[in-house]
Amino acid sequence: MQFLLDVWNVIFNQVITKPQLLLAIIVAIGYTLLKRPFVTVLSGAIKTLVGVMILQVGAGQLTATFRPILVGLSERFGITGTIIDPYVGFPAALDALGDNQAWVGYVILIALGVNILLVAFTKLKGLFLTGHIMFQQSCIATALVAYNLGLPMLPTILIAGGLVGIYWTLGSSALIGPTNKVTNNAGFTLGHQQMLMDWIASKFSHKFGDPEEDDCENLELPGWLSVLQDNIVAMAIIMFFFILVIMLALGIPKVTEMAAGTNWFLYTILTGVSFAVYVTIILTGVRLFVAELANSFKGVSEKLLKNAVVGVDCPAIFAFSPNAWMLGFLFTTLGELIAIAVLILIKSPVVILAGFVPLFFDGGPVGVYANKHGGFKAVAFFCTLTGLVQVFGSALVIPMSGMTGGWMGNFDWATVWPAITVVLRFVGNLFGLPVPPYGV
Repeated sequence: MQFLLDVWNVIFNQVITKPQLLLAIIVAIGYTLLKRPFVTVLSGAIKTLVGVMILQVGAGQLTATFRPILVGLSERFGITGTIIDPYVGFPAALDALGDNQAWVGYVILIALGVNILLVAFTKLKGLFLTGHIMFQQSCIATALVAYNLGLPMLPTILIAGGLVGIYWTLGSSALIGPTNKVTNNAGFTLGHQQMLMDWIASKFSHKFGDPEEDDCENLELPGWLSVLQDNIVAMAIIMFFFILVIMLALGIPKVTEMAAGTNWFLYTILTGVSFAVYVTIILTGVRLFVAELANSFKGVSEKLLKNAVVGVDCPAIFAFSPNAWMLGFLFTTLGELIAIAVLILIKSPVVILAGFVPLFFDGGPVGVYANKHGGFKAVAFFCTLTGLVQVFGSALVIPMSGMTGGWMGNFDWATVWPAITVVLRFVGNLFGLPVPPYGV
């Protein structure tokens, strides 16, 4: 009996509670159910294990690098600076979960199960299979539910998994029609972080112009914009300028102290570029394990769900309107800068620092949908609005998140999920749960 207890303790406390081991086991089980060869089962599990561990290294370095800067900002001005970028947000969520990080693996499984059931038994047909986004969103949702309700593991993962699964299904299903129009019936939908604004743009852009007469693809954009098509280069450039502004606000003496012997300007360059470095490390790890995670479930879902439409990552629509994507990125950046300036002017206790992903991977897709349904003016309006909402919505939800230094920042996480969080807090207070005060 003692032997069985020892085995259970090892499995529960040292395997199930470690996300890298848990996800590796999930992938192995998925491939086994698909009757894949042993070599595929083993290699898939190992790639998942290594991928999650690489992600943890990159996330840890990212947090360690930028936390001193945010602390310095808080000490200097008495404000809380938060980077809105999923590759800063989900490490912050994992950090907030602490020893409960493995709950995320269960939430992914529950959410995927809810998504599959809804597709199988309702008229909703969007099957969300953008693996790294599934992981990010499950992390944040788990942290939100755990922080605001203070419940044990089982109710936390059931609530978070149910909410995420419904969100995936509704969002990806709503974009089936608009995506078919953008892609000339390519047969997929989008599964990402700004599905609500994509849908809004597709429904209302026609009020701003004729999509054929005002098509962004008929515009000649300056050649230098092509440099921003490389994600790594764009991240490094954008984050350098944002970090430079922060460093100048902190003052050269303070930055020199932080640089520990390195020239303050060189330190600023290296810090800005390091964002691209750590995100690249994170993406490398994510690509390793999400491909295996998605493949281990894809075969099953395809056999069981004949009419499902797969929700994929947003770069899938880039080629259908590249000019609109780049203009969407620029107008979203404009909207964020205006909103950040407003927060500073009103002396908001929460100040947002722009991240690359919400600018490029929200602004781009929104621009594509807006252009296809309304042309250039629609792109300008809806993408500027996207940037404004990203900042103001994030500033409102961050005090309810329990996270420090990072938040998702994408449109849905500045609108849909703040609304869900408010409902969670209302229900929690109604039932006498330990809901933290706003801003704590």
